[in-house]
Amino acid sequence: MNQSTDSATDLLAGLDDATLLAQLGCPAGTLGLAVGDMLAHSNRAVIDASFDLLDLHANEAILEIGLGNGEHIAAVLDQASGLAYTGIDLSPTMIADARRRNADLIERGQVWLETADVAALPFPPGAFDKAIAINTTYFWPDLGAGLKEARRVLRDGGVLVIAAITPAAAIDQPFAAHGFAVHSDVELETACAGAGFGQIGITRFVEPLLDPQQENGPREFYLLRACAL
Repeated sequence: MNQSTDSATDLLAGLDDATLLAQLGCPAGTLGLAVGDMLAHSNRAVIDASFDLLDLHANEAILEIGLGNGEHIAAVLDQASGLAYTGIDLSPTMIADARRRNADLIERGQVWLETADVAALPFPPGAFDKAIAINTTYFWPDLGAGLKEARRVLRDGGVLVIAAITPAAAIDQPFAAHGFAVHSDVELETACAGAGFGQIGITRFVEPLLDPQQENGPREFYLLRACAL
């Protein structure tokens, strides 16, 4: 781990579950910055797997719904030439940190970051070629409504990727008792179909063990890929 991750671990050590979990959906303040660092590290494998599934090509416009601290943005833009990345997050703290981390890319016009809600995306119809949401659907107030917004801002034939922990894996996680919305594969597929997506495929991804190892072992995620009809 790097120094930033070590500092985040030190700050978060000993926090009760309720305090930590309240930060996951919308990190805020100094504690929120530490949570953002922790999430960027702990979710690295599923972030990489999700963007691999998104299959980026030259000159595409990407929307990420819930980007966190944006540590991964530069690596995403290295996947193809001429990519344009837009990221939204509910958390002003995360957007400010992501802007700091990606200031050069923002200045060059490759990256645009804004505080916004999936329920009302501030973009015109068909603005993006690809959209992605990694570990964020748990916090959407209405899964179907959020997916309809994602479909609205995707061009016809555009691609959506969602990464979300499986219900079986969530049972062993502390947030299972704190009201997070963890969806089954059937629920995700049905909601996507109802929002105007087709060619829906869902695979399972088991993350490798982290260093240090997670208290509850590696997590299993659904990786969903769908096309806008």
